[in-house]
Amino acid sequence: MHRFQHRFTLPAIIILLLIVICGFLFAFFNMRTNTTVPRGSNMSVLGVELDQNTDGVDLHKLEHNGISFVYLRATQGKTYFDDNYLIYRDRLQGTKLSFGSIVTFSNQSSATEQFNYFEQQVGQNTGNLPVMIVPAVKDNSAKYWNQIAQFSQKLNNIGKRVLIAGDYTKKKYFPHGTDFLYTGASLHNKKEYSFWCYTQAGRVKNVDNLNSNVTMFAYIGGMSNYQAQYGSNFTQ
Repeated sequence: MHRFQHRFTLPAIIILLLIVICGFLFAFFNMRTNTTVPRGSNMSVLGVELDQNTDGVDLHKLEHNGISFVYLRATQGKTYFDDNYLIYRDRLQGTKLSFGSIVTFSNQSSATEQFNYFEQQVGQNTGNLPVMIVPAVKDNSAKYWNQIAQFSQKLNNIGKRVLIAGDYTKKKYFPHGTDFLYTGASLHNKKEYSFWCYTQAGRVKNVDNLNSNVTMFAYIGGMSNYQAQYGSNFTQ
């Protein structure tokens, strides 16, 4: 009788192993095909970056697949303007997506030169999200960050909020109320930041041309706070 009972042990183990393997394969497949979300976080207000390397993105599909906002790459320095900025900005008006503009701040020209070029190319419609300023180089010198602060102040002077893609310890250079974007892999000091760039290798489910290497953001706060501040894509 004892030997008869163990006749079913090996088949049961094999079946259990197959179930476990299928479960891992299912989870892996979903991870590879679903929208990339912040690891270890329940944040639900997600955004993506669009630029001239992402042609033909259907913004309505983007909106219907869990994305709430878009950041458009605009200028770098005093000579570069992204080819797709105006195209996507026009198309966004037919959606409920909020949007903002990205300035990559160069160390090769002055704050005034870069501000004038940005204003010339973009105009007043920078979006209802803060203008994101991204340092073009890793430079911790006071001279460079004072230049970024001057650019930021010029934006403030025309009624624009600013989001600095940098460590919040740089806040000493900026006016009180300046927002900061966290760019690390694991979010710390949440209260010091407004947004989080949680991956540059993400994907958005069911949206053509956004199935790999997508820069993605999360708003650090609840949906109600987001809606109160950024619930429309009209300019500030």
